[in-house]
Amino acid sequence: MGLSDLFNSYDKKKRRSHFKNLFSVARADGDVDRAEMDLVIGLAEKFHMSTDEVTRIIRNPEDVALFTPKTAEERMEHLYDLISVMMVDGRIDEKELFLCKSLAMKLGCSDKTIDSLLRDLIEEAIKGNAAEKAVERLLLKYA
Repeated sequence: MGLSDLFNSYDKKKRRSHFKNLFSVARADGDVDRAEMDLVIGLAEKFHMSTDEVTRIIRNPEDVALFTPKTAEERMEHLYDLISVMMVDGRIDEKELFLCKSLAMKLGCSDKTIDSLLRDLIEEAIKGNAAEKAVERLLLKYA
């Protein structure tokens, strides 16, 4: 296996796990509304995922293992996307927030800062700040 194969394998695992987490947040409240689905599909397109790959993950999410981001920046980007899915319908559902917190812990966030990190991510999303700028600001505070 060459270096290119390793990168592609890493990237594929990361994208599939991230999409699974995004879709899990969207359906955590028992209802995937149109805005949530549009955002999740838009992010899948940004990740260059095929329709077949997305469909397989939606139908069989248990086949996708959790993939922990290797860098603080990747972790923060993933969390911002998760919060964006939670917030896209204009409200914070308790089940979605609980899942975001649980995923943040699984992705390697510190127990000491998780609540303030999620609060800051929510504030960034409410303000409509671009992901890149929000991640950059929060990395300075939490990395």
